[in-house]
Formats: sequence, C-alpha cells, structure tokens
Amino acid sequence: QISQLSHALRDGDKIIASVAPAYISQFGDDVTPGKFKTALQVLGFSDVHEVAFGADVGAISEAHHYAKEVATGNLPFLLTSCCPSWSMMAKKLFPEQAKCISMALTPMVLTARLIKQKEPDCKIVFVGPCAAKKLEASRKSIRSYVDFVLTFEEVAGMFDAKGVDWKDIPEG
Repeated sequence: QISQLSHALRDGDKIIASVAPAYISQFGDDVTPGKFKTALQVLGFSDVHEVAFGADVGAISEAHHYAKEVATGNLPFLLTSCCPSWSMMAKKLFPEQAKCISMALTPMVLTARLIKQKEPDCKIVFVGPCAAKKLEASRKSIRSYVDFVLTFEEVAGMFDAKGVDWKDIPEG
C-alpha cells in the first residue's frame, strides 16, 4: 500500500490522513498535534483528521445497543473493541457469545465515512499502531471508505525518507 499511496500522493490526488489518537505517543516528545499535521502535509496529505470523533459516534451507537439489548435483558452483556483481530478471535473461540459482540462500526470506519460524505472524491488513509486494520479495511463493506492503511512504523519510514526533522517542523 505504501507504493500505491506514494503514487497517489505524487499524482496530486486529494488524500486525507485519518489518524489514531495514539500517534501522540509514537513519534517522540518533540511531536505535537500541530507538528504531526504539518509533517503529514509535507508528505503530501491534503488534510489530517483524528479518529476520536468516530470513536465518540461509535460509543453513542454502542450505548443505544446496550440500552436496547442488555438493559432490557435480551443480552447478558455487550462486548466491544475497535480491533478486528480481537473480534475475529472472540467469535472463533467463543461462538456462543458472538451475539454479544457489538456490531458498531469502528472509529476508523466511522471517521472515514464522515469524511467521504463531505469530500466524496478524496482518498482516505488510516494511520494507526496496528497492521490488523489493514485486514479490516480490505473487507468489501469497508473498502469504499478506507483506501489505504499505514502503521505508525510505515509512516515513520516515510518521514525518514522525506527527511522530516521534528525540530524544524512548524506547528500546523
């Protein structure tokens, strides 16, 4: 995906980075939200969004699901995680509890969907700590929202290749 994304960035496509909030602790003490945004723009991203808003929307959805199903006694509990690997493992190892796993969209997907509603011609790159999000984004129901997934490690490599020096990056 790095190669495909590099071509899209070079071609001037409108590409928006949708970033997991954990970025703030991944790139060192000198990195602020403003510097991180500027560094991504140096790579060629048009804009940067954090997926925290998508997490809020997902939490609201899960609260409604809880109120409808658990609080009324239809389900004994509700399990949730934004990790696709966790969800797959839970369904495989505990199939009898599969109905208790939240079906709410993850923050990555909800944020991408919201961005695409406002800017349907853009491409979305989710940037996060885990390669399992690549699996989630490859699902047919997700592909129309999330075009690429990069790990923090991959983005760090892109920063290195572009010569990004955090001391010289201005606040964005």
